[in-house]
Amino acid sequence: MVQLKILVGNRELNKMIRELELILYFEDFFTRKRNLESSSELPSEIICFQILPRLPSKSLMRFKCVCKSWSSLVQNPSFADAHQSLHRNKLTHLRLTIWDTATRQQHFLSVQINQDGSPTPAIHLLNLPTMSNDHRLYNAQSTNGLVCLYLSNTLSHDHTLAYLDPPNFIFNPCTRESIILPHASPPYCTSHITYHFGFSPLTNEYKVLQVQTFRPHDSIPTDLTFMFKMFKLGTSLWRRLEIDLNHLAFDPLECPFKVQGVCINGAIHWMHWKENVVVVFDIGDEKFRVIPLPQDYICFIHRILGEVMRNVLEVDGYLALIGDKKLMTLQNMMALWILKDYQNQVWVRKTIMLPHCWRALGCLVPLRTIHNGELLLQSTVLRVHGPPGHVRVHVYNMESKSFSESEIGLPSEWTFRNDARLKLVASYDDNIVPLR
Repeated sequence: MVQLKILVGNRELNKMIRELELILYFEDFFTRKRNLESSSELPSEIICFQILPRLPSKSLMRFKCVCKSWSSLVQNPSFADAHQSLHRNKLTHLRLTIWDTATRQQHFLSVQINQDGSPTPAIHLLNLPTMSNDHRLYNAQSTNGLVCLYLSNTLSHDHTLAYLDPPNFIFNPCTRESIILPHASPPYCTSHITYHFGFSPLTNEYKVLQVQTFRPHDSIPTDLTFMFKMFKLGTSLWRRLEIDLNHLAFDPLECPFKVQGVCINGAIHWMHWKENVVVVFDIGDEKFRVIPLPQDYICFIHRILGEVMRNVLEVDGYLALIGDKKLMTLQNMMALWILKDYQNQVWVRKTIMLPHCWRALGCLVPLRTIHNGELLLQSTVLRVHGPPGHVRVHVYNMESKSFSESEIGLPSEWTFRNDARLKLVASYDDNIVPLR
């Protein structure tokens, strides 16, 4: 076996060398084994799609610099699919955001939740400038490992187009690659623009749905309508969707498109505010439909930091609803309705007993399940606790019916920043899929 004996002072390079030696070891082992059997060499397919995909994403990103062939391999969609299938349900990454009032910068941090449930210290991913006279922050919506960063805008005809359509991004936290979504000029008198990110496993496509709410010319101020546009990853333009609002199975004016939806089973879901349905937008066929709510469901609309939060979420791969605020505030219990049979629309009700008063816990609401099956809970605010520079997050084990807390270490520059707003915005899994 070839030995690499290069002495360098750089720790990362030494780590890269050790990983290369491991690959060469596996290659040598399987080659010797096959030579004993048939005197043939180890097929490159085994090296490229069975050995290399087992390495962590950070290692693969370093290996892209070794040679052009390895760089092309890592960016191959088939290789990315093989890597994701081998690493699925092994790690979860939390995405935190901090807004620095002094520099008017919004920073995004990443925290890895290990297999045993322990978190690693937070690391800095990227920062985005906020608009000069605007306190709105970028939202983050994650699906299948990619993250869409967008501003949810309330607009008027007095603003310029540059303000109406600020840059929005699709970002891969594993590869640190990002793309800016193309400019899509809104119609005159647009009042609101939101973005919803989804992935269709049937078509293997990532798409962004843009929902524009506007008032047509020469209409009364309350006469609002919608325009829907679609952007597919790998293309360069938005497409307008021809959707007949009169033939929708729900009232679009009462659908909370301003609230972030949740993507499950290749579709984005919202809870309708007036009708007893979940609004569904299929990423593949680009059409709307509805799912009836369970008969005993009691709607619950929650606010975190002044924002209306979604009450739909993903629980172990299933669509779930948060409901019944009275249980939380009076009996310290949390009710979940889980859509166990998506096709036949069979709901199952689960009840979670909180360890303390709901408000004392920071008004916790479920966010999603992580790789080990535990339910991640989102608080109204992430408070810094001792030791200095640490924040606590809560999880709930669905099997043992027990709560636990984890402390996340923040970078030193955020340890004593009382003027910074800290928020948990998303979670994501490893995915090295290229964006271009």
